Amino acid sequence: MSGLKDLFFGNDEEREDKNVENENLVTVDMNVGEIITKHPLAAQFLMECGMGCIHCPASQMESLAEACAVHGIDGEEIVDALNDYLLEHNA
Repeated sequence: MSGLKDLFFGNDEEREDKNVENENLVTVDMNVGEIITKHPLAAQFLMECGMGCIHCPASQMESLAEACAVHGIDGEEIVDALNDYLLEHNA
């Protein structure tokens, strides 16, 4: 079974050619509201991952890790895939 990162961006060998810096734009301890404010493209990405309530008031106080846990999603996997997505889209 492939992870979200592989689904959205291909496997490790395919990503090597993109020469993407491995800096964290987003971390699991950031609030969902903060992430969306800093990176508006993250909203659509998170909704496509099953987090449709990203605009609810709780997102202003809830970390990405907490939101992922509520939705049964691996927070570290989401962070890796989201950072790749943001870097790819120059966000």
